[in-house]
Amino acid sequence: MTNPESNRHAYDFWARKTRARIRDKEVADILAPLEPPHPFAAKRPSLEQDYYEAFNQPNVHIVNCKKTPIKEFVKEGIVTTDGKLHEFDIIALATGFDSITGGLRDIELRGVDGETLAEKWKDGTYTYLGMTAPGFPNFFFTYGPQAPTAYR
Repeated sequence: MTNPESNRHAYDFWARKTRARIRDKEVADILAPLEPPHPFAAKRPSLEQDYYEAFNQPNVHIVNCKKTPIKEFVKEGIVTTDGKLHEFDIIALATGFDSITGGLRDIELRGVDGETLAEKWKDGTYTYLGMTAPGFPNFFFTYGPQAPTAYR
């Protein structure tokens, strides 16, 4: 992350390996562009199994929302700015996930005042250095919310 040249080498390696798994060049240009949209690993890379191969299936289509953003949602689906209606039975909006806080909230941890961690974080996740939570003096986490460990 601190050396742009090394970061570019890492991105190029990832892009080359990922693009080799995608049959359609236009799809590859959307999912793994030759020019990095941001420093590699600045956003969570998709370290997965068979994710990119799914885009090779004949029933899977990708829309580049940077070129043709969503104009509106209609009863039949989504209309993009190019006027095309993309018909759907179901539209699932995945705007985020609880990859780190979710598991911690599910454990019924109670602080010194009896409040659970889920209750403590209901209006936002607050930590000290990403390793402790106020009111939970014996609870330390090395890989948790707001911790730098996710970026190393």
